Formats: sequence, structure tokens, C-alpha cells
Amino acid sequence: MANRVTQEDIIKINELYIKYKTYAEVARQTGFSPSTVKKYVVPNFIPQEKLEIKRFDKIVPDTFSAGFPKNVDEWAKVLAVTDLEAANMEELRKEILI
Repeated sequence: MANRVTQEDIIKINELYIKYKTYAEVARQTGFSPSTVKKYVVPNFIPQEKLEIKRFDKIVPDTFSAGFPKNVDEWAKVLAVTDLEAANMEELRKEILI
């Protein structure tokens, strides 16, 4: 059975591809076939040492301190997202995806 490609392998494949620019050389370096290497090369890949890591440090409000909402209107108020909250969620999403 063939070796499974791990997340670490994908990172290594992409870092080597940036360096060597050919699927064949990356395949020789990693032991995977050129077709496997081609499958996992990510366009616009940014090496991990160049990634800017942002930590989510926002305060999460205690929405339910007065109890759970009891009707649709109360839920609508609780679930409404402000522009600032949307920006904070996007920042958190980027951190999670790293």
C-alpha cells in the first residue's frame, strides 16, 4: 500500500517546489511520485517561516448573562453581527486555518 501524504508532507512538498521549481526534483527529494507532488503543490504557497501569525485576543461578551432568549426576536438580537464582530470573526478564522 502506498504511503499517505500527511500535512507535514504537503508543507515540505510546497517548500521544496518553491526551491527547485520542478515536480521531478521534489519527487526525488521526498520519495513521492511526480504526479503526487503535482497534486499537492499549492499555488501561491507561503512558507511557514514567512507567515504572519495573528493571535485572537478579543474579549468574548457574556451574551447569556440574563438567561437564554425566549423568542425569535430576542434570538435575532443575540445573533445579529456587527461589522466589528464580523471583522473579529474573520481574524479568528484566519488564525484557525493556519
